[in-house]
Amino acid sequence: MRREFRSNPASNQEMHYRSNQIRGCRTILVFNFFKGLLDRGIPLYADNLCIAFEKEGIVCRQLRCPRVFRILPSPLLNLAFVFTEQVIVPTAGLWFDRVIYPYNSVAVMGAFSRKTAVVVHDFLSSRQSNNSFAARYLRLTQATAARAGTDVIYVSRSTMRIGRILCKFPKSRTFLFPNAFYIFQNLIPAGIAERCDEVLLCSGVGKNKDLIGALQLYLDSGLWRKRHVRILGLAGHIEIVDEFCHNNPQVKDMISVMPQVDDRNVVQAYQKAAWVWVHSAAEGYGRSIAEARLCGCRVVAANIAPFREQTDEATFLYRGLEEFKKAICRCEEAGIATQRRVSPEHQLLHTEIRRFMRFDEIES
Repeated sequence: MRREFRSNPASNQEMHYRSNQIRGCRTILVFNFFKGLLDRGIPLYADNLCIAFEKEGIVCRQLRCPRVFRILPSPLLNLAFVFTEQVIVPTAGLWFDRVIYPYNSVAVMGAFSRKTAVVVHDFLSSRQSNNSFAARYLRLTQATAARAGTDVIYVSRSTMRIGRILCKFPKSRTFLFPNAFYIFQNLIPAGIAERCDEVLLCSGVGKNKDLIGALQLYLDSGLWRKRHVRILGLAGHIEIVDEFCHNNPQVKDMISVMPQVDDRNVVQAYQKAAWVWVHSAAEGYGRSIAEARLCGCRVVAANIAPFREQTDEATFLYRGLEEFKKAICRCEEAGIATQRRVSPEHQLLHTEIRRFMRFDEIES
């Protein structure tokens, strides 16, 4: 396993000043296993979280898997993840003040330690109807965390609300660490973007993404007659799109799929789009909406709780076909010129980090 140290660019004097500002932990280990294998999702969340901690004068190290693990088949990669999380991380964590597990799961040995915290992004994979290895593993480790009273970090208010309704972690202190966008913001160029006529659809291959539902809306609404749609988030997995186009050949030339790209190309995709479409049946957080807002894009999005958290004057929500048509009309009538909207997540994140780093606080 590889550990990475990211030094804070602040001077030693500033570091000393910051360390005197906040009592509590001074070093944190973040288990970011899939960094290097995946470009976005949880690895990106962990990277931005480390930057936020560093801005508070905290030393962060990430434990990552070697890039050579790319060649492993998925079952072996999952076993390597479990072994690392259950054995290596709690052992390495002995030399740190706090240990953060950002993948919804936690080491059984580490769960009973006061220094441990687990990040919960959603409860989609831990449903009882899901009997996959990953789902069983998540249920086991989350049940252990609930029994041990492990600190729990939620990434959105809606996920936190669901956790409380379900009484998932009754003994745990809970914190809200929303997604941060330090890396993404640094890639956005100054000036006004020149937009084209196509729509950028942010989706994915998971069942919760409901890609088929989005494509059906595209067809039934008649949007395909006037707007080309480019799909971001499939990482080149075009099987669903190919099958849909085969069954509906009239839209074949109006749909394209982006390959797996880095954040710089993601920013360019947002800035070129006439507007951004974010469709999903269930999510833990509306990251695509937040990114689109930072790029000054208008957004049409499914009306689900995590997306409602991101709503502003340039975001138009829908349920079903008729509301989708109305949302498109409102979005189109709003015009192209839209201000870049600052993300409110950073201020909240730093407030919660300060509370998280104080061991003497008992509030939940």
